[in-house]
Amino acid sequence: MRSGGGKNLFFLYFLLVTFCYWPAKAIAQDSRGILSGGEQARVIFLQGKAEVLPQGETSWCLLKVDSFLSRGDEVRTGEKARIEIQLPDRSILRFDQKTTFKMKAAFFDPGTDSREVRVEMSVGKTWANVRKVFGSKKTFEVASANAVAGVRDTIWRMNVAPDKSTLIRVYEGTIEVYNPFVKPDYKPEEGGFKAPLEVRGPQEIPRPYEEVSKEQWEEIVLTQMMQVTVPAVGRPEKPTPFSAEDDQREEWVRWNQKRDKAIKP
Repeated sequence: MRSGGGKNLFFLYFLLVTFCYWPAKAIAQDSRGILSGGEQARVIFLQGKAEVLPQGETSWCLLKVDSFLSRGDEVRTGEKARIEIQLPDRSILRFDQKTTFKMKAAFFDPGTDSREVRVEMSVGKTWANVRKVFGSKKTFEVASANAVAGVRDTIWRMNVAPDKSTLIRVYEGTIEVYNPFVKPDYKPEEGGFKAPLEVRGPQEIPRPYEEVSKEQWEEIVLTQMMQVTVPAVGRPEKPTPFSAEDDQREEWVRWNQKRDKAIKP
């Protein structure tokens, strides 16, 4: 009886490990192992401990390099951990220690050069290096509880603090920061985002209202070397420029910039 029970436990353990690490759907890869379409992201760098909770499951599994992430998977990184994932369109997302995020969509069709990438981040830090695509669908969004950053091809980062406030800084290109509760009916021009003449911020609220709720702003446009902070409650602060020198005092920034240089052709 003990021998049979041991075999059953080993079999269950084998199934659990296989489920955690075996991709649910195949993704085409080139000779270098780079993703070239599909509906999954791949872990290409991992420092420390990171875990995934597959959609519909109740048990967390350890991630490793070459693990795949699919729609609905939730990921959390431990203390002193960092993870870098490559999306099917070859864009890069990196997450710092003590970060929790969820893959809402990670689709790319190389035949039409169209993509849909949506990520929700509960807390922590992310850095994005987004590849330019030319298809009719170009969606790439990273959302916190109080802001959605929509991008095309750019380098930028988002910090979500434990109090749910959100900081966004742009290094290259242009992004639009939306209110997740009042997303505007925005249609980009064929060439990408419309070049803004000025930053459009929150609107004045007539009396008797003295405070502005998080539902009372729509969108903010950020360009290169601009930042915005969105508090947990209320309207965003006015977008302002930030100093590259001051920014690089943060080790997280220097590390990401070094990684970005390494992936350039």
